[in-house]
Amino acid sequence: MKVETKYVSPLILEDILISESKFKRAEEDLEDIKLGIKVERDIKKISDNEYRVELALLVADENERISAFVKGIGRFRTDQENQSLIERNTIAIMFPYLRSYISTLTTQPGMAPVVLPAINIVSMLQDK
Repeated sequence: MKVETKYVSPLILEDILISESKFKRAEEDLEDIKLGIKVERDIKKISDNEYRVELALLVADENERISAFVKGIGRFRTDQENQSLIERNTIAIMFPYLRSYISTLTTQPGMAPVVLPAINIVSMLQDK
C-alpha cells in the first residue's frame, strides 16, 4: 500500500538508531523533583545529499538524583541545500523517537515515567 500526497517532505529519514543510553535513580523519594532538559546536536554532511545527525538528550535534576541520557543517530537524505530546513527539521523528526525512548527508559517500579513535553525547536535553536 502506498500513500500519495503533494505535501511530501523534501527531507527523508533513511535510518535512525539509539547509539547510547543511561538511566540513574537515587533511592530517595523523587516526587517533587524538577527536571531540566539539555539538548545537544551535531549535523554533518556526508555526501551531496546525505546528512548524519546526532541528537543527545539529558534529562536530570540539578543534583542528578535522577538522570536519563539518550543519544540517537539519524541519516537523512534531501535534494535541497536549505540549511535551515536541514537543521530544524532533522531535529524535529528525531526528537519524538528520543522522547519516547526516555519514557520507556524511565518506566520503573515505584515512579511515574518521565514524559518530556513537546519542544519548540525553532526557539531552542535561536537560544543556542
